[in-house]
Amino acid sequence: MKKILIVLPMLLIGVGFYAGKLIDDKAKNLLQTMKLSEDNAKNTIFSDISSSSFYLPGIKELKSIAENDRATQVEVIGKYVKDFTTTEDFKKRYNEYRESRKPSPPEKPKTSAELKEEYKNDLNKSIAEMKANKSSVAADQQAMFDETIKMLEQQLVEIDNPDNPMFSPEMDKYSQMGYEQQMEQHKKDIEEWEAKYPANNPKPVIKIWLESFLEQTKDVDFGAQTAIDKNRTLFVKQEYERKNNTWKLCYRAGKETTGAAHKFANSWLNELK
Repeated sequence: MKKILIVLPMLLIGVGFYAGKLIDDKAKNLLQTMKLSEDNAKNTIFSDISSSSFYLPGIKELKSIAENDRATQVEVIGKYVKDFTTTEDFKKRYNEYRESRKPSPPEKPKTSAELKEEYKNDLNKSIAEMKANKSSVAADQQAMFDETIKMLEQQLVEIDNPDNPMFSPEMDKYSQMGYEQQMEQHKKDIEEWEAKYPANNPKPVIKIWLESFLEQTKDVDFGAQTAIDKNRTLFVKQEYERKNNTWKLCYRAGKETTGAAHKFANSWLNELK
């Protein structure tokens, strides 16, 4: 009896491994059909999920799959995508993407004293350049340089005018108030970012992706009529012609294939909830 109890879990593990290997082999065969390497497949999967898009490479190659086998292939590729989202590789990509979406804090405003010093330096530099360039032009053009230099020198004098509103203590006060308002908004932006992209948890992003797919393809009319116009296949109804590419892709894939995709997406969504 003890031997049976020992053998049974071993058998279950063995069957599970074998079934997993079959699924892996099917996924690899499908990628070969699509002429897509695993690296490119993973890059595409992450790009689609993170940007909530549905780009699918190898469309022409997928047409070679028999129609009665396409629903099965949806399950194969669906599991491949789902399994990839549980890996450390996906989590690492997600955390890097999450960090790239983090709102940047507002730049701390410079004081009026700092701005005054910068403005002085810029004016002195411009005056020096004008004086250096003056000697390189014809004599009848040098008067124009003299006028510009005189204007810049006057601006330089005005910087130190105590009544100049640009560099007053009030200006520092207003700048600080504006900065504090920006920081308050930044705090809210960070809270929204953390809610949308929680650390080490890509589930909310995956959920948005799946919901977007179901929403975009909820009303595909598989009986829609098409017509050929200048070697292009177009929908007879203009409202269908304006539909998104994912809707049109599902139309071409067929009711059974799309139904399998919807079933998988709904099942995955229920798990995420």
